[in-house]
Amino acid sequence: MNSRQSRLVDEVVRSLSSAILSGELRPGDRLTVLPIAQEFGISQSTTREALLMLEQRGLVKTNPRRGASVTRLSEQEADDLCRMRALLEAYTITVGGTQITESTLDVLRQQVAEMYTCVMPRNLPRLIQCDLAFHQVIAELGGSEMLLESWSRLSGRIGALILRSMEEKKLNVQDIARYHAEVITALESRDLEQGRNAIIRHYIRGQAHEQALTSSLSVAAQATVAFGAAGTKTRQ
Repeated sequence: MNSRQSRLVDEVVRSLSSAILSGELRPGDRLTVLPIAQEFGISQSTTREALLMLEQRGLVKTNPRRGASVTRLSEQEADDLCRMRALLEAYTITVGGTQITESTLDVLRQQVAEMYTCVMPRNLPRLIQCDLAFHQVIAELGGSEMLLESWSRLSGRIGALILRSMEEKKLNVQDIARYHAEVITALESRDLEQGRNAIIRHYIRGQAHEQALTSSLSVAAQATVAFGAAGTKTRQ
């Protein structure tokens, strides 16, 4: 791909991303190559490159028969995504939660404060960016680049997840900001169990067997850290 084509792809990706995250394009809306190419005055191959990039970010799904459409998460996909992120972030809290600094907590507080100022649907992209920034700070507590890469791969669909949560659970901005503030309160204690449970509940709120699932994921995160530490000692 030459530099001009790369620039055109980036422009289309930015435009379509903004339309998806603002709610102008809704989950399930079809994205047909020819009309998009005509609208932006670009080739169909460039359009396909842009759609592929959007798919890699989790904003678009491609079906061989139906073509591309804005990602709509099924209930099972949303539950699975929440559980995977909950387990991963519970792990990072177990690794670094006792050492969390006030400056790190301040970064989290700033993201929540900005969430409270968001007005929907106009500020949905900003709300999603605040959410991603908040959870990236927690993911970074694990001190592992590989783990952070795994977290990043799960983050492409966070926009679709937030849209689904707002539509299906009737959540508003105040609810979302408050749920994040509850995580901060738990992290402020530097108590690992409180921190793990708070981040897990944050993700699986409303799922079936919530209490038992919280306990299971918390134990799994704790055990993974313990096994990792034991393996390190053995190699030494």
